[in-house]
Amino acid sequence: MQYRLLSFRLVFAAIMVLAFAYGMYEAFSYAYLAKIFPLYISLFMFVLACINLAQEIRISWKRVQASGVGFVDLESDWDIPMSAVLDRFARFLALLLLLYASIWLMGYSISITIFLILFYRFLTKTTWWVAFGAGFAGLGFISLISKLMVIDWPSGIIQDWIHLPWPLG
Repeated sequence: MQYRLLSFRLVFAAIMVLAFAYGMYEAFSYAYLAKIFPLYISLFMFVLACINLAQEIRISWKRVQASGVGFVDLESDWDIPMSAVLDRFARFLALLLLLYASIWLMGYSISITIFLILFYRFLTKTTWWVAFGAGFAGLGFISLISKLMVIDWPSGIIQDWIHLPWPLG
């Protein structure tokens, strides 16, 4: 088996470092209370991503030195057919687009709760109890964040017509 210095794991780790660095940069443009949560989460995740990137570089470099292969382009040794990869990608992309459409229609808190329930039930194949537990734990978390940090989540078209109680509206 030949090892390459530039692997998918290494590229993914570098992309995550860039994404969280951008999250920190964007958080500075928010108002004081609105920037606390995204800034600290991005900072924490940036540190973890940098540690992961350093580990991936070290592991990749050791594998390349041990195999004697130099700097070559990306390649994977997966036995998954590309049609299956594209099919999974299309499913996850459709799931995210449906999430955004449901946020537009029903609002953030209701959509995230339903999304978590359906994700845990059908994609991770858990029981209904675990799926509902995860969905309502997510609703509890965003309700807690909303209450503590005085954040108003986006409301949907339906929430503009029907007045819902606090955690849902």
